Parts: sequence; structure tokens; C-alpha cells
Amino acid sequence: MLLKRYARFVGAIMLVASESSIASLAHAQAGATSSSLPPRADSAQRARASFRLAMAAYEQHDLATARREMLRAADVWPTQQVYLEAAAKLAAMTGDTADAARWLDRLAALGIGSAVRTDTAFRVLGTAPAFVAAAARLDSATVPVVRSRVRLTVDDTTLHPEGVAFDPRHQRWFVGSVRQRRIVAVERDGRAHDFVPRRSDGLAGVFGMAIDSVRRVLWVATTTSPRMEGFTPTDGGRVGVFGYDLDTGRLVRSAWAPRDSSTAHTFGDVAVAPNGDVYASDSEAPWIFRLATGSDSLERFVSHPLFRSLQGMAFTPDGATMYVADYSHGLLAVSLVSRTVTPLGAPQTMTLLGVDGLYWHRGALVGVQNGVIPARVVRFCLDPSGRSVRRLEMLDRNPAVADEPTLATVVGDSLFYVATSEWEKYDDTGKRIANTRLRPVTVLGLALDELPGTGGGGRATVKQRKPAECPSQ
Repeated sequence: MLLKRYARFVGAIMLVASESSIASLAHAQAGATSSSLPPRADSAQRARASFRLAMAAYEQHDLATARREMLRAADVWPTQQVYLEAAAKLAAMTGDTADAARWLDRLAALGIGSAVRTDTAFRVLGTAPAFVAAAARLDSATVPVVRSRVRLTVDDTTLHPEGVAFDPRHQRWFVGSVRQRRIVAVERDGRAHDFVPRRSDGLAGVFGMAIDSVRRVLWVATTTSPRMEGFTPTDGGRVGVFGYDLDTGRLVRSAWAPRDSSTAHTFGDVAVAPNGDVYASDSEAPWIFRLATGSDSLERFVSHPLFRSLQGMAFTPDGATMYVADYSHGLLAVSLVSRTVTPLGAPQTMTLLGVDGLYWHRGALVGVQNGVIPARVVRFCLDPSGRSVRRLEMLDRNPAVADEPTLATVVGDSLFYVATSEWEKYDDTGKRIANTRLRPVTVLGLALDELPGTGGGGRATVKQRKPAECPSQ
């Protein structure tokens, strides 16, 4: 999605883009502060306001003010990669080696960060020992951690996949297409064929998918988008959920959300609660929608000031709590009974931002964190209350294969995720971006019942965990 492309690449383009691009970037980050907001949302708003001021000062070549405001943004929102990288670049531009190194060390502590040795913003620091040492620490903290293996591929390089699902009864995989408006089934022998043909039953772009194994339904989130084939301006703004019989591929239930011209909508993911209710997250409007069991209508289930860019959802086995990822505000717990929203706490040595797919596995949350650079798959170990993350485990960081990871599915004690989603190969009108390479659809798999570690050269070393749960500290 546009939001994914923005979040992943804004750090890389910041301060080296054209002034007009920087002005647009600053505008995108702007937001009015409100004392009525919950603390985390208020902090994010204040950070964005400082970021906007920093960008405006940078445009005027006022680096002192830009640094001061960027420091404020990073202090208020200390795990936002964009702010930390911008602060490091501004420090480098003014020749402040010690401060640039300090910011790079903060990034290294979070395990995130773009390559700095080839970044022209840091050229002025040259071979200064403090910079070289900090750059080396950042390189070490972001080295590939390869634990995944290719599980399946689909040769179609123009599929533009987003989600993946698995039906254990038939040992059949499903991959959805944002662009071609279809669902591909991959059989156990690797044979790929249409499960839902292009544009069947008015299906739009296929985003997230989830299987209800009890009721034998494959649910998909669908959104009209200029990226999909056959898009016309009158299609804009339509979002819905479609349910297909897992055995026949027949459409058994569908519901479109009421059209709302006041705001854009994108249903990016879908999840099925233990009781069969279907939920869809809207990444452009602050709502989680629900299609209740037995209903034919989508309802706005819950909204909250912390809902800025909603992504994946995961349920506790008892069906009492939904965890939801928000690209901008981190991980949130939603009570399905009271509909209250609680942000998850975490130490400042880890970032909960930029999570796309989110999954429950043996008392922990597993996330595809593609809103940071480099993208990675991580496990969030929760405290006994389920309202705080006490530990983050690196599970997979495989940039050679997973250049654009998105959504996943948990099968037993393994996670399988889309590694080549193609969001960055097309622009937001659906036009192919020049000089980009399309790759076959690739789904990677990795075991979740192993303790992660890193060996030489980035190849992961593992040992079995029994059971496959986060260890106690």
C-alpha cells in the first residue's frame, strides 16, 4: 500500500531529496496537537509537529533550528526510525561526529537503520574514528539473520501478491493478487491454478486473507485501487470482505462497507475471531470493521485516536482480546467485550512501529515488521498481563529474498510469509516503475519453535525450544 511504501522509504529519502519532496514530506507528517488525545497519540502528534518544523528549517538552510526540532521529535518519539536517522544526518551535515555517532548507536540498539557508509549525508565525516566505529556497530546490528527457506513460488511476476493462507485439509496454499483481482491456489505438488478467477463476483484487489477452518471459509479483504486491473474512477472508495467455500471456491458470503466520500478507505487485512466473527482493519480511516456471524452487513466496530494506519490483527484463544498493529503507533490491545483500546508498553530499546502482519503463537505475537529498514520478522514476548512487550526476538531478516515482505500465516509451529509483494514496483496509479525488476511470487517459511541466534555471515543458528514459547526472563 501507499502507506507501506511511505513508511519504509521515508527514512532513506529524507534530507537528500529535492526541496519540493521535503516540503511534501513535512506536510505528510504534520498534525495538530490536542490535549484531549491519549498520551501516546499526543506524543506522536507533538513529534510530527517538531518534525515539520525541522523540515521547514532545513528548507531554509537553518541547520541549527532543524537539529533542535529534530531532537525534540526524537526525544518525544524515541523509537521512530525516521526521526533518529534524520537527526543523525543533520548532525553529520554540521560536522558533529560525536552526535551523529550517538544517533547511529540509538538505531543500532533498536536493530534498525539504513546503510550509512554509502549515504552522501555522512560523507563529510569521512574516516573519523567515532563515525567509523558507530557505522560498524550499526552494520553489525542490522546484518541479515537468515532462518527462512523458500516454501513455495508462483511463476507469475505480475501477480502483485499481498496475503497468503493455508488449508490443512487439502494441503493447499492460497495467494491473493492486488493487481489481477484473483486468488491462486497452489497444490501440494506445486501446481498453481485459479481458485477464484479474475474479477469474479465483483472482487476487487485482494489484500489480507484468513481461513475459518471450522466453517470452511476463506475470507479475503478486498479494496478498489488504481493498482488493480480494470479500475475506473467510479470504483474508488469501495472496501469489503468476501468469503469463499474452501472446498469449491464458491462465494458464500460477502459484504461491502457503506461508501463514505469523506475519507479514503483501504481494507488491508482480515482476521477471524474464535466465534467466527470477521474483522477488517482500515489502514486509511481510523476504524476496525466487523462482519458478525450470521450478519450480511459490515459494522464499524471500534475507533480510537491511536488508529492512524491499522494493519494486522491477532486474537487470544479465548476470543476476549484482539491485538492490532498500527504502523504509526505500535501494538494495541482491543477488548472485544468493552471495545476499549490499550497501547502496549515496551522498553525504549525496541520499536513496535511499522508492523504489517500480526499473528498469535503460543502466548506471543509474531509480526512482519516491514515499516522499518531493514524489514524483518520478529516475536514480541508479552508480560503476564498481555499489556506490555518485555522482550523482542529477531526471527528472520532475509533481504536477499524478502525485498518486500508483507502478510503471513501461522501453520502449526511455523510462519509462512509473502516475501515479494511488488508494492515498490508499481506507482499508485498502477503503472510499472521504470528499471524495477519483477520477481516470481515467493513465500518463505520459518520455524517458530526454535530459539533464534546468529552465526557467522548472517546465517542463523538455532536450537529447539520446548515448548515454542517466549522464555521467562
